[in-house]
Amino acid sequence: MNIDLLTDSEQAEMLGLLEQKDRETVSPKMERFREPWRIKIASGGRGAGAKSWSAASLLIQKAQWETLRICCFREVQRSLEESSYRLMVDTISRLGYPGWKITNEYLNSPSGSHIIFRGLKDMRAADQMKSLEGYDIFWLEEASAISKESLTVLLPTLRKPNSELWATLNREAEKDPVIAEYWDSPRTDILRIELEEGGIDNPWFPGVLQAELEASYRNNPDEALHVWGGKPRAQGDNAVLSRVSIKQATLRKAEETEPDEMGVDVARFGNDKTQIYRRRGAKTVAHKELAKKDTVYVANEVWEMAGKDPSVKIKVDDTGVGGGVTDNLRRLGANVIPVNFGGSPKDKTKYTTAADEMWFDFPVDEIEIPDDPQLTEELAGRKYVYDKIGRRKIEPKDEFRKRYGRSPDKADGLLLCYYNADKNTALDDEARVYFHGRG
Repeated sequence: MNIDLLTDSEQAEMLGLLEQKDRETVSPKMERFREPWRIKIASGGRGAGAKSWSAASLLIQKAQWETLRICCFREVQRSLEESSYRLMVDTISRLGYPGWKITNEYLNSPSGSHIIFRGLKDMRAADQMKSLEGYDIFWLEEASAISKESLTVLLPTLRKPNSELWATLNREAEKDPVIAEYWDSPRTDILRIELEEGGIDNPWFPGVLQAELEASYRNNPDEALHVWGGKPRAQGDNAVLSRVSIKQATLRKAEETEPDEMGVDVARFGNDKTQIYRRRGAKTVAHKELAKKDTVYVANEVWEMAGKDPSVKIKVDDTGVGGGVTDNLRRLGANVIPVNFGGSPKDKTKYTTAADEMWFDFPVDEIEIPDDPQLTEELAGRKYVYDKIGRRKIEPKDEFRKRYGRSPDKADGLLLCYYNADKNTALDDEARVYFHGRG
């Protein structure tokens, strides 16, 4: 068509249509989400194919012209700001669609579409999933964090003819529940899209992110493969704790109940930091980090954090300089329990040291812990070996330190906080060598 043959108004209309089409364009691979499939999954790293951006655009485009009911899910949603709400509102504005009703609870389109935002865990707990039986599309954003329990209720709820389940994710582990349940399924009604990193599947990938990507690969290739390449985090079969379990623990909402306990891992080396955690029941409620402080100072800080309450059980890594913190807390009147990591465990048939017992008995599937990347790395990065009679032993700390350049102090402090220690575990000569040399 020769645009010069059109009138000015016709040219303006044509240019407007071309601009609108450009705004409605999504990642080339994500265009397949326009096709009818029962389940649609897009997996990739940061900026790969603009997963969430493309999914939000596609959903708003459909909602603009059709009458649909859409629910955008995350496993845990404490507030609307933690949902995809802001992304959806920004998408409406970017697409230039008029006539939308935007409230703090829902979005309504001119065609009658209705979009809401929910946390799956809370809906399951309140038995509210049945209220969504008439919905057309469920979108799982950050789907790697969706639990198996939540996945089991989604498809039976999504029963309307031609209804669809959408999922966008960056894999956290080899077998995230959504990968095990859907991606690896032999079903033929699942669209699986793997998005490549950088600008390969994302024509809008900015230069500033390209520089970040290249720096990440130089500094930490394994982590870069996960963050940018969308690959599962590297974690060997002999990791003590799985990343999926740890992630779920950061999302879990636990009540503050009894007991009220603390764990204190005391710094022993120049760059180490003292880590202090407090919990009430299954919920971690406080954390403090201290650098280059003497035992008197540390003891006073712990006592303050305990509210000077002698009913709060305080478990201290008593090995080496930790003994000074234990002594000072006793003088302050604290209910302190010294724990020697290399000492005898309560169950000697299963474990070789108290440290082994702390790691392998850590109730990660029952508790709520801070969403702290360094803590997650320490918890997920500790490996184990077997002794001569088949008991699992955590690897020496020196091995962890070689890989990560630091001691797992945060992990040790948190584990102490949840360790069921009723008495001091004595150090025999063999255990003392183990702890000071390797433990």
